[in-house]
Amino acid sequence: MAYGIGNALLDYEYLVDEALLSELKLQKGTMLLNEFDKHVSIHTSLREKHKLQKIMSGGSVANSVYTMSKFGGNVCFAGKVSNDDTGNKFIESVKNSGINSDVKKIDSGNSGECLVLITPDNERTMNTFLGSSSMLEQKDISKNLIINSEYLLVECYLVSDSKTLSVCNYAIKTSHNVGTKIVITLSDPNIVQFFRNNILSLLEKKIEFIFCNEQEAYNFSKSNNLDESLDFLKNFSNRVIVTLGEKGVIYIDDTEKIKIEGNKVKSKDFTGAGDMFLGAFMHRFINTNDIEKSLKFANSCAAKIITVYGAKFEKDSDYESLMIKI
Repeated sequence: MAYGIGNALLDYEYLVDEALLSELKLQKGTMLLNEFDKHVSIHTSLREKHKLQKIMSGGSVANSVYTMSKFGGNVCFAGKVSNDDTGNKFIESVKNSGINSDVKKIDSGNSGECLVLITPDNERTMNTFLGSSSMLEQKDISKNLIINSEYLLVECYLVSDSKTLSVCNYAIKTSHNVGTKIVITLSDPNIVQFFRNNILSLLEKKIEFIFCNEQEAYNFSKSNNLDESLDFLKNFSNRVIVTLGEKGVIYIDDTEKIKIEGNKVKSKDFTGAGDMFLGAFMHRFINTNDIEKSLKFANSCAAKIITVYGAKFEKDSDYESLMIKI
């Protein structure tokens, strides 16, 4: 089993123009955190001026775990929501997708939401209100589920808050103690840039996998050279995977380095490409222990998800067709 810990969010996707990003002072392709009042103000304006494209459950590791479940994997997700419409929709989505839910629900506060802004170049920029997902505590994490899991999946979006950072540290230390392998996704260039020291605190002992994109690798290593970045990341993880967009993906461990070329597709929305890649890779690798085949499968799945809006396919048959192509 794989046990994922992350933010429990409901995603709202809007098609917008470049001018809106400038107006909101957003750096394209990254994530910005907002307090509740500002979030409500921005969302109200978006509803008035732009067409809502899609609503779905979100969160980085939640998306990856969803993918693994749709491919038939035994997975569990831990997060926190409030007892409101947003939170209830999130829990319903988790349960309906076949994920074992370890999502805690509280009667106070508001559940987290993410406004996903899609510009004409298909890039996604996220405006996020963490809400009750930022109230996740150590007591919300199941030690027994970690013990009974082969892998622990952790997203670095959690390191932006001291409380959820402590949750990550607890889960990782527990995993080290019981022999559960650890997978970390660096999540976002801004998270890496502004909370780099918090991420480093999670990596006092080597973990099994680090997943990141090219810019996250540069920000974390403080280098603009890919080989230097890979070498730096290798200090913290047995295996490193850096996605390169249309250029493909590169993998490195102690004995080999593998480069897989990208798949050329007509994209609509880059939302969830990295989440899909991680979920698809982990599913395939858990079942085959074959790095190269897992990289190719994950690359194909990530290329497919960017041809539709949103981080998830609407039909199970879409996941089944990807499995058939293995």
